[in-house]
Parts: sequence; C-alpha cells; structure tokens
Amino acid sequence: MKKHSILITGGSGFIGTQLVHELHEHDHNMVVMDRDVKHWNIPATIIQDDFYRFLPMCKAHYDTIIHLAAEHIIPHSLSNPEKYYANNVVKMKVLLDHMVSHGIKNIIFSSTGNLYGRNGLTGSLKEDMYYDPQNPYASSKVAGELMIKDYARAYGIKYIIFRYFNAVGADPNCRFGYVQRPATHVIPILCNKIINGEVFSIFGNDYPTKDGTCVRDYVHVADVARAHTLAIDLFDKNMANQIFNIGGGSNGISIKDLVQYAGEVIGKEPVIEYTSRRLGDPAILVADITKAANLLNWGPKYNIKDAILHAWNWEKKFETSN
Repeated sequence: MKKHSILITGGSGFIGTQLVHELHEHDHNMVVMDRDVKHWNIPATIIQDDFYRFLPMCKAHYDTIIHLAAEHIIPHSLSNPEKYYANNVVKMKVLLDHMVSHGIKNIIFSSTGNLYGRNGLTGSLKEDMYYDPQNPYASSKVAGELMIKDYARAYGIKYIIFRYFNAVGADPNCRFGYVQRPATHVIPILCNKIINGEVFSIFGNDYPTKDGTCVRDYVHVADVARAHTLAIDLFDKNMANQIFNIGGGSNGISIKDLVQYAGEVIGKEPVIEYTSRRLGDPAILVADITKAANLLNWGPKYNIKDAILHAWNWEKKFETSN
C-alpha cells in the first residue's frame, strides 16, 4: 500500500482519534487539525485551530484530506440550523476551494446514514437511494455530498464518501474513547446512567417498529477507522468517486434491545422511562453494507456487545480519571 500525507480535520474527536492511530499503524504521515484537542498522545503533527481559519496559512504538504470536522448533534441542529450550515457547508466550501487552489486531489468525506430519512421504513438502505433528510444536520451533509460531486466534475477532485451509521464503542485496548461531556451519544449516556444509578430516557415508544422504539445500526469506531485505511487504497487504484454505507452488518437494534444488551454485558440495566419522540428522528435506519464488502473488502469485526463492553471499560476509566 502506498504511503500518503494526510490532513485530518476534526482528528482528535471520537472517530478521529481512533483513525489517527489506525493510519499511524499503516505508516501514513498526518497533520491533524482540531479546534479542541482532547488527546495529545497522537503520533502526528497537531494544529489546534479551526480548519476554516488555519487552512489559508497552512504550509504543510499533504495529498489527501479526511474531512471529519462537523457539527453533528441532531436536536441542536433543529434549534440552530444556521450553525450547522455555517460549519458543515460554508466552511466545507473553503476546504474544497483550498484543494482546488493547491492541487490536492483526494478527499474522504464523513457523511451520515441519517440522510436516508424515511427510506429506512422500506428495509436496509442502499447507496443509490434518494436523499430524504429529516433534520438540518442530515440536510447539511446532503449539501456537502452534492458540493463534492460538483467539484469533482469541474476540477477533477477524487472522493470517497462514507455514510456512517451510529459509531459506537471505544478503542478495544481502552487507550481512548468518547470524551464529550455532557454525552450526546446513546451508549455513553447509557453507561453513565448505569454508573450513576440514574434513569435512562427512551424518546418515543410508538414508532412502527417491533417494540415501538427507534431502530438503529451500530458500528464500532475501530471498524469505522479501518474503512478509511482501505479507502485510501482506492485512490491509488483509480477506483475512487464512490459512496459507501458504513454500518454494523446487523438487521438493526432497537433502543429497548440496546438497553437489554447493556444489561447482559455490564450486569445491570438502568431504570428506563419513556418520553415523547424527538423531532427529526427517523424510525428505522439500517445499512446495507454490501458495496463496502465488495469494493473495499470491508466488514465489521466487532458486534454490538463488543462495542458496549469497550465503551463501558472506557467510561469507567474516564470517570475515574476526571
């Protein structure tokens, strides 16, 4: 595999930290930009700044950009869409313009399975389905995908778009994991409710699913990181300009099932309460990952119980050290 020089935006976040270590193991050179660096033990050049401000001054050489930086909390996007379009769309145009002016050809873009929206009610989601975003976060990712495709046609940029489903877990060796506080991802919230003996809220129990709760597709963060390493090889093989679902390979897991699995792994379930639905939450989002299996030779190594265990181990460590 050819070694690349890679700029990673948002590289000290939940996915970014795992990815940087994954890329380091494959001997790629890295420049990491993040406005809020949380992990300083990253084997890479670290620039603590917003990529939007720093890119025009950046003198580092790189041939590939992995664009992870984004606002991503769905409820917040509903109350503050301006922030999501500013960060996820306007700033992304700056990044693409930088690529054009500096002759950088390769980009891997972090998109979301959330953009399928109500298509999830029809079954597993395939990459050729139409967009149906149900919230501003998903809409901003649709805009990003369309912008990349337009730049690719006009300026010869090569792209890989990953539509992540729910990235979960933590580093299997418990070196790092989810650090955002207060937590906004479901498994860290679930773990913390169990640690603190608090009630876990389930938003809605009247969805058209087997038990009335939302069904989601959970993919381990280490599997997400590994997909990026495999994708880089597609640039060298002239097989880029592809969109891939990155999911867990299951038929979907309801929130109620997730609570049950947590109880089996941890040995204790939280007390639950049902509250009203959250606006912007599709009922079912489950990925068909056939394309990633065929073209990337990628598939998940970890299942949901592995993810819960790794997240639980990390949360205990993190709570103890902070």
